[in-house]
Amino acid sequence: GGFTANPAYKEVCSGRTGHNEAIRVVWDPAKLSFADLLKPFWESHNPTQGMGQGNDRGTQYRSGIYPSTQAQKTIALASRDAFQGPTHSAGEERKVTTEITDPVAADDFFYAEDYHQQYLDKPGNRQYCGADPTGAELPAPSTWALPEGVEAPVVSAAVWEDTYAGCAFR
Repeated sequence: GGFTANPAYKEVCSGRTGHNEAIRVVWDPAKLSFADLLKPFWESHNPTQGMGQGNDRGTQYRSGIYPSTQAQKTIALASRDAFQGPTHSAGEERKVTTEITDPVAADDFFYAEDYHQQYLDKPGNRQYCGADPTGAELPAPSTWALPEGVEAPVVSAAVWEDTYAGCAFR
């Protein structure tokens, strides 16, 4: 989300553009469902930290899902609601604050400048994990409270047999 067209990274960091740092995910839906992508998303960071992740504070560090279809938004909202209980059970008392927007067009994604691409792999960076995962596991989609007429997504067993409570996964 944001309201400044093609902002520079330093503009995003100012907190005045409405954007956040995000990744663009491209996948083959014949191999993975959108729900398969949500499992590592929820489990690999702490979605209760509002405008930040770990020590990184500011609007550009908020947790967000920017779906490309209404169906993806519906699944994302159901997954967020399903993750709230396990998050509390894992000891996190705050509410999940992840921003889930209406569908956005692919051209609403702006790439950071080259110097900020693959930042953690660059020499001299500060190697740390600011994601602060909660340790909670996302329940299977068959348990999510989906709207009437929406079927639980078919998922990949290989994705759902693993947990993603870390800063790197294979």
